[in-house]
Amino acid sequence: MFSLLLLSIIGCTLLQVNALNVEDCPQGHYCTAGRAITPIPCPPGTWSNAGASKCEACPIGYYSTKGGASYCTQCEQGHFCESADLSPQPCPLGFYNNRLGQMECTPCAPGTYTPATASVQCTICPAGSSCTNAAVLPEKCPLGHYSSAGQISCKACSAGSYATKNGSAKCNICPVGNHCAKADENPKPCSPGTFNDLNGQVSCAACADGNYSAYPGAVVCDLCPIGSYCDEKSEAPKPCPAGSFCLEGQIMGTPCPTGYQTTLTGQSYCRICSPGHYCPNPAGNPILCQPGFANDKHGRVECDRCPSGSFADVAGLAYCITCPAGFVCTNTRSAPVACPSNVARGQTVCSSK
Repeated sequence: MFSLLLLSIIGCTLLQVNALNVEDCPQGHYCTAGRAITPIPCPPGTWSNAGASKCEACPIGYYSTKGGASYCTQCEQGHFCESADLSPQPCPLGFYNNRLGQMECTPCAPGTYTPATASVQCTICPAGSSCTNAAVLPEKCPLGHYSSAGQISCKACSAGSYATKNGSAKCNICPVGNHCAKADENPKPCSPGTFNDLNGQVSCAACADGNYSAYPGAVVCDLCPIGSYCDEKSEAPKPCPAGSFCLEGQIMGTPCPTGYQTTLTGQSYCRICSPGHYCPNPAGNPILCQPGFANDKHGRVECDRCPSGSFADVAGLAYCITCPAGFVCTNTRSAPVACPSNVARGQTVCSSK
């Protein structure tokens, strides 16, 4: 008897649920008119308030992925919702979305990129890198190239500059004393015999004649000093050789003029041969005039023979001596011989009376 009463109560309750009016249809469902009103869940991509006879499609930029939704969710930033019945899709690499409720993502501007999917904004390409593809991480500039921020490609260093590290934001100017023929190599010092007094050069200039630079990296060439000559621009000055003299800036020694000499090296002048001497060799010492010869002038390369009736009995005389009265001079190299009968000077024969 009790069992029959319980079944009767359950049957009445079920009949009451199925017998709901449309106005009583719950949220997220819709109810159609008929003898038995059974709430039907709204399918994904739709929604309803209570008492709905049909479900409403989610607005553009909204979604609902489960049945029985009483509201739609707005599409999040960094995502797009092209179909209301699907979950939001993250913006792919190279795209971004900084607004809610969007059906598509915006491509990144040139010179920017996205480091990950679902980006709310694009990142500016850093200096020293290139961003040719917004969906790819920045690539560092290769050697000899550079870039400022926000570039799609790297630029080659201008002539006379260099970048020897990957990812350079700027190129370095080639310093003085160096040359930069290749932008991807470090500056190279000017080789001996060359110089560079300007920044940003691709080559060094040769020293002018009479100048030198004996060491690498010269900013200027030095003038060959007095007493030296510089026949090789890449070598240190050499002492002027004996028998010549050197002024500033000479590439070779100047031979001593005739009648001049110097036995020393590194000289800036030659000495004139003095009287009583002769100088046939500019690199040799002055030579004394031999007996029988004399020289009364400067700068001679030979001495004069004493004339008959004169003598020079010692070396180094400037003048030949006239044979005195009372003497005879039979040999210009010897002293006079007494001859009392000679009353005249310059006699070579002794006369008898």
